[in-house]
Amino acid sequence: MDLNVLAKQVEAGKFEQLLVKQFPEETALRLGKMTAAELEKELKQVIRVPIQLSGEMGPELFELFYTASWFNLFERLAVPANAMLFEIAAGDTVYIPKALDAYTGKGAQYATANLNKELSRNFRAKTAGLRIDIRVIEDDGAHILNYYGGESFDVIALHHALNDIIQTIIASKEGIDTVNSNWWTIEPQLLQAVMDYYNRGELKNAAYESFIRIISTLGRLLKQGGYMIFDNCTHAGYEKLGYSTEFHSSYIQLAREWIQEADVGLEEVKLEQYNSKWWMILQKR
Repeated sequence: MDLNVLAKQVEAGKFEQLLVKQFPEETALRLGKMTAAELEKELKQVIRVPIQLSGEMGPELFELFYTASWFNLFERLAVPANAMLFEIAAGDTVYIPKALDAYTGKGAQYATANLNKELSRNFRAKTAGLRIDIRVIEDDGAHILNYYGGESFDVIALHHALNDIIQTIIASKEGIDTVNSNWWTIEPQLLQAVMDYYNRGELKNAAYESFIRIISTLGRLLKQGGYMIFDNCTHAGYEKLGYSTEFHSSYIQLAREWIQEADVGLEEVKLEQYNSKWWMILQKR
């Protein structure tokens, strides 16, 4: 979302409780004392293309940006206080459950599907102190209808998940074990495999059908009027692996085109302050 708006919200104290509960005390105090202009300047050093996490407080500013951005989305979209939210491929990233916890307190329910066992263990540890009900399903997100009935969820979240979905689809074709492996160890192999397919012009033929099947499944989970929300970002450091920042930056547009072509009953909603290159909000018709 817009960094100027976010910085002003932090200065006004909107996220004071979130900072105190979810950040180290020293970091929370420092962020809380910054003026909007100072915080915006710091955020711009991190939230850029590609994302830069190497500077002072880089990871904390990144977390603040995404947690606050999702909190604001819940507000803008009037997500109910007793919402049920499903996040596909959360890995061990916990920005969305933290945002939901801050937004609803104890009333909401959160579920995620994680195939990788190590990432699931890390996720459980990181979310242990949250008040919302949390369920981690160690299965492919494509099988989620084995666990929940249709129209169960108010929100489906795909935070930085497009790349994980495409990588997993290609990994299955290439015989790469994404379940029992350390994800960060095999990530270079996954990235390079995706780029190989893309550079040969074969990515759509290889991934489109499986991708749309997953999106259709997620769409069936959504309540009428519910939202499927995507975000994406490009991290620094991957070019040295032969992976293209330009390609990764196009993931939202790639997904937008594929979903529109498939016509799966989802209509895009545009929100001011949310750049459509990095965010896509779809509502179930």
